[in-house]
Parts: sequence; structure tokens; C-alpha cells
Amino acid sequence: MLNLDHVKTELEKYQYSYHQNILVGHTKSKIKWVLPTGIGNILAFEQATAYLFGFQEKGVDFFPVTGDWKIASHLLIPWEDVISFRMKQGILENEMRIQTNSVNIVMKINKIVANNPWVKENINYLKENNYFYKGA
Repeated sequence: MLNLDHVKTELEKYQYSYHQNILVGHTKSKIKWVLPTGIGNILAFEQATAYLFGFQEKGVDFFPVTGDWKIASHLLIPWEDVISFRMKQGILENEMRIQTNSVNIVMKINKIVANNPWVKENINYLKENNYFYKGA
């Protein structure tokens, strides 16, 4: 179950400090295939992977999580490797785009999560602080 205490406990396993710098999101879903039928179309989507995203002075941290919100691993993308960082505002979700010399990442960021007001509070905090982005 996703809650702030659980998130903090999981982050401690990676010696990662929580300071309203964590967001919840997932990979951007893509259509895998379309089956036309007489009435309409049936769409199959690639399975999305859930993530916790951390923002700090060093860069953006990616924490892929399992179905029970346990952190599976950790990846840091340092700000000095980031060519472009953009957070596009959406109605239900924001879209985060990070481009480096080697990869272009597009992720969805949840704006709200039921029974987790800290998610919205963190978005507002990070937005006020420009997501810690120190680039040009």
C-alpha cells in the first residue's frame, strides 16, 4: 500500500533523504496493438511500470517499484548529463521529459493519489523550487 511512511522506509534502504522531493508516476503507456471489430476497436497497451521519482541537487532519481510499492532498484541521472528537462502540465497527470546525450525519457507524474495528500503537496513544493533544476 502506498503511504508516506512506507515510502520513507523504502527510501531509507537507499540512504535517500525525504524532503518533499518525491513524486509518484509511471512509464508513458503505448499502444501495443489494435484489433478492429465491427462495433469498435480493441486496444492493447504495453504494461506501465510504476516509479517513485526523487529530485535533489545532484539530479533526478528513478526508483522503479513493485506492485506492493517496494523499491526494486535506483538510478540517478545527474543534472550535468541533462540536456533538456521539461514538466508539461496536464489535467490528471503531468508529463516529465528528460533528455540526455544518450536517452530521451518520457514519464507520467501523478498529480493526486487517493489517500495520499503528500503527493500534491510535494508537486507544489517542487514546482516552487523549479524541481531543483540548476541547469542553464
